[in-house]
Amino acid sequence: MSQNKNKRAVPKPVSQEKNETLFFARALEKFLERLSPRSRVIITERFGVFGDKMKTLEEIGRSHNITRERVRQVIGNTIKLLSREKGHPLFVEIATLIQTTLEGKSGIIRVDEFLDKLAPAGGQERGALLVFVKCLSIVSEGKETKGRDKIYTLESFSLAEWEKIKEAVREIFLAVGQTLDQDELFVRFAEKNTSVSRQKLFDFLSVAKDVRRNVFGKWGLVDWSDINPRGTREKVHLILKTKMKPLHFREIAALIDKHGLHGGKKNRSHPQTVHNELIKDKRFVLVGRGVYALSEWGYKRGTVREVLEDIFTRMKKPLSRKEALAEVLKVRQVKRSTIIINLNTFFERVGKDVYTIKK
Repeated sequence: MSQNKNKRAVPKPVSQEKNETLFFARALEKFLERLSPRSRVIITERFGVFGDKMKTLEEIGRSHNITRERVRQVIGNTIKLLSREKGHPLFVEIATLIQTTLEGKSGIIRVDEFLDKLAPAGGQERGALLVFVKCLSIVSEGKETKGRDKIYTLESFSLAEWEKIKEAVREIFLAVGQTLDQDELFVRFAEKNTSVSRQKLFDFLSVAKDVRRNVFGKWGLVDWSDINPRGTREKVHLILKTKMKPLHFREIAALIDKHGLHGGKKNRSHPQTVHNELIKDKRFVLVGRGVYALSEWGYKRGTVREVLEDIFTRMKKPLSRKEALAEVLKVRQVKRSTIIINLNTFFERVGKDVYTIKK
């Protein structure tokens, strides 16, 4: 193999014409100029700077014909060299921005949220930001665990305190057994934790994996269907429970998509599939043409005749036409004429426009 083929290309400078928002990428470019060509290439490959995706130590080692350990050493030495620039005004500005962002989140933030906040342009901007974070001793990185997402914290942050607060919230949900909005949750939490502010509580919860907020702003345990609905029926139940009114199955399908419950923009709910699931589940009651309600609201399955029979049995007395119409319309969205036809056909008239069950 020729010498030219072995030679690695030095990363190209950031074009100001291409993107004026690449603050971190342009800043990193200035500091990289002081490094050796190979160190510049390896650090940019590892962190996905200048448009490249992040590469593993093995991939970098293979392309440079060196071991994984040697790649690790080069990256470590490069970070040390860059860290020595911490007194540079530009470096100070970046460090202050990163520290301020973490302080604004009570000292803890999900890595993806952090990157979205400071490097929304993505790509090379995120890669450069990751390099600067690695150079700062004030920032600690926490790996993803069973109970939390991958995080950045300030060096002084107490994970023990975070765990204590999160567990206190879990105990609240286990006790109440239902989802709570933010106001309700904070009021319950503050009864025993007066020293923790509202912002701190929800900043802490934002990185938890077992306590989550659903798309409608309700908090609860992640394994609850109201927080993390999996099947179509769970999603339909959440939609109806949140909207608190009967809905047409096509509207339900549209709301599932609108709120991202079907797994992203590319996925779409099929109205007929939703309709089929509604028919099969006793929790859902057909109350009109394609319109469904929850049985827990007092709606019951059955024909208009069966609904009337249930009403007369429950009321234990004859009802006027007006009373019968009002009772049926509480649980069915049907035409008044349909109710009157059922009254005249299947029930006994015992007075002027007064009906009862036939004996």
